[in-house]
Amino acid sequence: MTGNNATILDNTNTQTSSSQLKDLSRYVPEKRRKPGEIGFSVICFMLGTLGYYFALDMTSGQFSSPSVFPKLASTLIMIFSAINFWKACKKEKPADTDPGLLEYLMPIDVTVIILMLVGYCFFLPRFHFIASSYAFMVITMVYLHRGKKILQALLFSAIALAVLVGVFRYIFLVILP
Repeated sequence: MTGNNATILDNTNTQTSSSQLKDLSRYVPEKRRKPGEIGFSVICFMLGTLGYYFALDMTSGQFSSPSVFPKLASTLIMIFSAINFWKACKKEKPADTDPGLLEYLMPIDVTVIILMLVGYCFFLPRFHFIASSYAFMVITMVYLHRGKKILQALLFSAIALAVLVGVFRYIFLVILP
């Protein structure tokens, strides 16, 4: 009976210890690369090179010159983008079922929010800051909640706008459009 109890106790400890383990799968590198991963690394490397080139114009040849930090930042950008490029080249190509670059970067929610921002920019000079901002916040929150929590969107937008107007108009004395 003591042997059986020890087995039951051992199984209980195994179950609790396995339930206490954290999911570490998010730390494991992915096998396949994301759409545009190689191109992004190349663009970052080119921007780092361009930044280094512009930093050469402000150099005086000394370590205390104003170009030290831009050169350092540009060098780090080039190094890390080269590392990302090398790692991306080692990964498998994206699967045929993976979304393309445009679908990956611009899902429907991002596209709708960008269109709402364009509308906000269009209506801002016509209806001024308070009305345009309130309408933008309410419509955006209602959209992101998929038509639910309308009262919450109305209330939170009013509170957020009151804080923004209070801080910028009355504390920082910024004239709002």
